[in-house]
Amino acid sequence: MQFDFLTPRVERLSADGRWTTVHAGGPSGRLRPPVVLLARDLATFSLFEAANLPRGRRAQAARLHARTGSPYLVSASTMVKSGGDFGIWWWDAERVDALVQARHGAAKLVVRPETLAQPAGVGWRIVRLEQGFEAQLWREGRLVASAWRRERFDVPAWAAFTRLQRGAEDAPETPPAPQPLPIAFNAPVFAVAASDFTREQLLGAGAAVVALAAIGTSLFLVGQGMRLSSDSEQIEKETAEIQAATPRAASMGGLEGDRRKLAAYAEIEAQTNPLSAAGAAIGIVAFHDLTPTALEAEGQALTLTLPYSAVSLADSLIADFEESGYFYDIRPRTDAPNQRLVIEMKTREAAPPLSASG
Repeated sequence: MQFDFLTPRVERLSADGRWTTVHAGGPSGRLRPPVVLLARDLATFSLFEAANLPRGRRAQAARLHARTGSPYLVSASTMVKSGGDFGIWWWDAERVDALVQARHGAAKLVVRPETLAQPAGVGWRIVRLEQGFEAQLWREGRLVASAWRRERFDVPAWAAFTRLQRGAEDAPETPPAPQPLPIAFNAPVFAVAASDFTREQLLGAGAAVVALAAIGTSLFLVGQGMRLSSDSEQIEKETAEIQAATPRAASMGGLEGDRRKLAAYAEIEAQTNPLSAAGAAIGIVAFHDLTPTALEAEGQALTLTLPYSAVSLADSLIADFEESGYFYDIRPRTDAPNQRLVIEMKTREAAPPLSASG
């Protein structure tokens, strides 16, 4: 098996709490953190369309959307570059963490949706999973849409999935035949990263000649992985910058703890799929090179707090919010003592998603 030597231990977690060992781990791969693949029905996918934003703000806007647009009260997420856009995966952190900790304790793990371990596709396809079926749309080797069903996709369910995809090639009228897929052990989810190996592990592995050879191979591929993972390192760097520039005010810092607000986010997300109203708001302000300092949701109301310097752009922001189709009754107000601009607005049900060309 290609890359078997460095492949980490891989396990699959089903929604019913059942664990399956996918790969026991290669000789050097056992030094790496195990990878836990979440069954597709444990995760939710959304494409964050960022290609229309300034290049330097795309990852920032996508990460903010990942933090604020989750459909779960307490969530974890991972972000995957998709051309000029970002694929965002969320899962219920409370549910998954409890299952993972019961099996692995406090061990360091990599948790990812099982879709990220599949071979890349072309166009439309349906994947037969261990539990259920996943409809997918791929564009230029990137996943841009995904939906899961316990039962096989029939014609109405397939039509409901395909008609939501904008700018896609014509979909077949009848669902494609479901296809089982092997695990792609050369997928990015299994890529070697420098952080996979501790100094102690590398020294310990030098006890035998075979292990020394393994380390030589590992270090070479780690060097390759460090270059290949430059995007990930850049994202981490930008995250630190975002955190420094975006004070964790009560409305942001308490996102996970404040269930009432997160429930409101989930409600807005459900009403405005495939791109949430919160994500649309973040994208609009990012287009104006602005970073929100707070975001609050309650019922159908969304409140966005911006630096006071945004006052000069208030008219343009209001026009963009209205033209997006997501918002109405937009009311800006200044808070001079605290040097901020607060924009309160209401979200529409079934609002049209933002378009990269619109």
